[in-house]
Amino acid sequence: MKNNYILPALFLCALLAVSCGTKKHAAKTGSPEAVLVPQQESNQPSAAERQKEASVSAKLRLDLSSSDKSISLGGTLRMKRNDVIQLSLVTFGILEVARIEMTPDYFMLINKMERQYVKAAYSDVPFLSRGNVDFRFIQAFFWNEQTPPIAAWERKDFVSLEGWNLPTKHLITISSGGKTGRANITLRDLRADEGWETRTPIPANYTEVPVDKLMSRILNLSF
Repeated sequence: MKNNYILPALFLCALLAVSCGTKKHAAKTGSPEAVLVPQQESNQPSAAERQKEASVSAKLRLDLSSSDKSISLGGTLRMKRNDVIQLSLVTFGILEVARIEMTPDYFMLINKMERQYVKAAYSDVPFLSRGNVDFRFIQAFFWNEQTPPIAAWERKDFVSLEGWNLPTKHLITISSGGKTGRANITLRDLRADEGWETRTPIPANYTEVPVDKLMSRILNLSF
């Protein structure tokens, strides 16, 4: 049971690796609401406007499936421009089981069920460094500044929020060892939101594990 909870976080890391490997305001009454837009090609903010701080958050549903199993989790996606992207995964609606945090300086995965975490520079994470993936690339993807480089990752149902057109559905397919797994990420209640902590403190009783241990778990995932 416990391993099932960490599986989605590691699976997300693997999906990120595959997709990237092909490449070389506050949430208060009166805050702007997201408005559905029909297509991805709508204009994005200018280069100057992209430098402005913007913070958004959304409720997240993650559905993973294969030929013989399926897992569904809730959670949140939080992003602050040029600063951080956080993915939090929750089960039973209240229990956070894993968190992925990405900043310009580090990639961090927290396994809350086993009280372990990995925190490292992008250059020290093999599945990121092989594709020359850093925070700027990941940010450009999540903020819809570029199209995914592979057909296996489809984005749709875009909403407009403070000048940004952001996807609310990610449909992802990954194949490994002759098997195929699928992940559907659905976002809702997308809104401007600054009322959250941009850095996750690590409890004193958590153990830091080496990157190669994280890699071992990713490579041994079975769909």
